[in-house]
Amino acid sequence: MLHRLFFHSWILGLFLTISYIRPSYQRNIESRQSDGLQWGPCVKPVEWGEESSLVCANFTVPLDWTNTTNGEKAVLYVAKLKARSGKSLGTIFMNPGGPGGTGYGLLREASSEQLSNITGGNFDLVSWDPRGVGLTNPAINCFEGAGNQTADQAALGFQQYLIVNTLNSRSSGPDQVDIDTFLGNTTNIENYMRAFIQKCVDKNQDNLKYVGAVATVKDLVALADAIEGPGSPIRYWGLSYGTFLGAHLLDHAVQDADKALQIFYDACAAAGPDLCAIATSNSTSATVGQWVNDLIDTAYTGNVFGAANLLRAQLVQVARSPTAWPAFASQLAAAYRDLHPAAATNTSTTRRLRLRYFEPFALSKRQESDYPWATSLSSLYAIWCGDAADDTGGVNTTTVFNDLIRVTKEVTNVEGPFGVVYPSAFCQFWKTRAVERHFPQGPPMLANPVIIIGNTYDSLTPLASARKLVTRLNGVGTRQAALIQQDGSGHLSLQMNSVCTYSIIQRYFTDGVFPEDTLCGTNFNGFPQDPTTGNNSTSTSIISAPLASTSLGLHANEALARAPLTIFQIFILSIIGIFSGLLITL
Repeated sequence: MLHRLFFHSWILGLFLTISYIRPSYQRNIESRQSDGLQWGPCVKPVEWGEESSLVCANFTVPLDWTNTTNGEKAVLYVAKLKARSGKSLGTIFMNPGGPGGTGYGLLREASSEQLSNITGGNFDLVSWDPRGVGLTNPAINCFEGAGNQTADQAALGFQQYLIVNTLNSRSSGPDQVDIDTFLGNTTNIENYMRAFIQKCVDKNQDNLKYVGAVATVKDLVALADAIEGPGSPIRYWGLSYGTFLGAHLLDHAVQDADKALQIFYDACAAAGPDLCAIATSNSTSATVGQWVNDLIDTAYTGNVFGAANLLRAQLVQVARSPTAWPAFASQLAAAYRDLHPAAATNTSTTRRLRLRYFEPFALSKRQESDYPWATSLSSLYAIWCGDAADDTGGVNTTTVFNDLIRVTKEVTNVEGPFGVVYPSAFCQFWKTRAVERHFPQGPPMLANPVIIIGNTYDSLTPLASARKLVTRLNGVGTRQAALIQQDGSGHLSLQMNSVCTYSIIQRYFTDGVFPEDTLCGTNFNGFPQDPTTGNNSTSTSIISAPLASTSLGLHANEALARAPLTIFQIFILSIIGIFSGLLITL
């Protein structure tokens, strides 16, 4: 099972995934609906396979776990993908990350077939829309539609505002004018964020207090009790959760973005113009990279406000999402046409570029109108800031923006500017805290060992963090964590299929096999001849080699665990991530 932990020096941004958990706190069986869930058809059709393969249910839990007798309830929207084998060995609980991701959406997407295949088709996969998100009630929504604009479109406009107004520059990096312009806009950005946060408070009131990580852990336990039986061990697989160390950009993470882009350039040049829309017949990796830099410079010098930043934002997604490389290449080619000198002063160019930036999201998150952008972005702030420590440690907008400038100048001009789109800089204005937070100290002793998985180049959850987490977990006098390094790029190991990685996951869940630290190659073709199968190769030409131990790291990508942990150990694991700069999926 996967467990995720994640750190902010002043923000409690945790999420955990634990394979086998046996909580020790006092159980309220009545609140757990121990008679099980009433599964039935979901509100929207699945995007692959038989309709009957995915079923859904509502599940009621106390709104406030610190006061379960007041009668107030939350209703979680839960989805179950049935074991493909037809005979389930049990349930693996999954969370899509974020925070603010939709678990129901995770299992609706075609990629859920991949998740089922990885586990051998022998387990039911269960996920849910966490508190505040999607179809769970109450949902957190800080946005309002106006006229023909929906709340979800307003949420996209909010994200676009931050992207367009962050530090702007040529491909070579910002000059002093760029820096002065950005810092000179600090007050405007702060006022924009203050107004957004006040609207969140006005629209959601006390519900903001009940969407923290601790409540989500207890929801998971209650859900497992209802499905597997009270006190049963919990298998958990979590996906992603964060990027930043405190309010400060992680150099390791953003360095990985440039390296991941280099892999994209290599693959595009090798694929040629028939498969990669920005390649020519004689392209090299260097010429593809230069083409992208020239495009950024054209956007920067043209009379199109925010165009260069919108392009950089798209490149960030290229680095994180190798499975969508062909689509991203087509979008970059379309952006080139948008920025042709004849169109560079056209007032609609910025709008087209904004649409081109967000259009690839529809490839991985279905259609723009079908993804709960409003509740997802609202919950991102409510959870990220609501779980924060009360003392921000002197972190404010100026300190974050100055560090953003430093990283953009010294580390990467692609991902560096986008610290502004994360809540870290603005939690100072968010006064609501979760009713229950937990700040334990030190690594736990686990009943059973865990597996930590990290990609070589992941700009959200870098390998350095996975290494650090393994070192900390193994620092209690016994080996209780293994590191699987998948030698590829993108955010999470699922971005580049690996028979080596997947076989380790399957043996772990099915047979309880705890591996040695391992280097796994991938079976990935970024620009396949047949896009319906090329990225899902099951070729056996894999790399599997032992890894040397290391003590480096900042946050981890994924992890699997088989441990009957107490709820205290769960929180200990979570806070290791929080106070070590880790993000893990366990």
